[in-house]
Parts: sequence; structure tokens; C-alpha cells
Amino acid sequence: MPLTMSQKDHTTSAPADAPLIVVGYDGSEEARLAVTVAAERAGPDGTIVPLLAVRAAPGWLGAPYYDRQVESSRRIADDLLAEIDGIDTGDAAVAPELIEGEPAEVLLRVARQRGAREIVVGSRGLGRFRSILGSVSHALLEHADRPVLIVPRGAVDVDD
Repeated sequence: MPLTMSQKDHTTSAPADAPLIVVGYDGSEEARLAVTVAAERAGPDGTIVPLLAVRAAPGWLGAPYYDRQVESSRRIADDLLAEIDGIDTGDAAVAPELIEGEPAEVLLRVARQRGAREIVVGSRGLGRFRSILGSVSHALLEHADRPVLIVPRGAVDVDD
């Protein structure tokens, strides 16, 4: 169910050497902060790609339950992506995408495919115990082939 949705209309195209930053987005306050930080780092000539990764509906559900699950997930994802319009991204181009898959794998794959300068994600601040369980941040740090910026809650005052 790959979908690319451009949330903001940017009439100018970014220069070839302009930074492209992939940012994890799930609608949380931490993800919103990560989008803001990514936009600041990309600058006015850069592009950020907020990625919302959704897990596939289990095939064992069968019709019509499978179809309902897919439709429900799609509506929720569309609403979350629409919220990006309310985030201050300055003059950076914003190109959100909805992609099916595990979050860390999706972020790594898209960053490689698009030649992203870095990956930015928010941190929920759940500490070491969460990392042991395999958080997205931990997986990115273990497998990334480019810089990963983890923005902890409270690290940036977004009101300034």
C-alpha cells in the first residue's frame, strides 16, 4: 500500500546538492519535534521526507475483516500525515510518505534509496529497557549507513 503524499505545495525545486533528510513520523509529540528539527537542519533549500510506516494487516483475517482493517489503517494514516501541515517546517520542502513495513526497516530503506544525508527520529525517553526490546532508535543506530539524529524530548524549545 505504498503511497506518496505531498502535504505542502512548493513551487520551486530544490537544487541537486540540497540536503534531503528522512524523518520518522508517527503523530506523537516526539515525532512532531523531529520533523521541526529535520526541517531546520535541511534549511530553506532542503527537503524533508517524513515517513509513516504502517504494519501490514494480517492475511489470516480473511474478507471482509481484512478489507476493513486495511481501510481503517489507511484512514488513520491519512489523518496522521495531514497533521504535518500544522508543523512549522519553515521553507524546507516537505514530501511525506506512507509505506508499509517495520518502521526502522522503512526508514533505512528509504534513506538509502533517496540518498538522504541523515535520518532524524524523536525519542520517547523510555531508557535502556526499551532499547533492549528493540526500539526504532536502537535498530537505526545498529544498522544505519548514514548519520542518525535522535531528538530527545525537551532538547529543543520549538516555541522559539
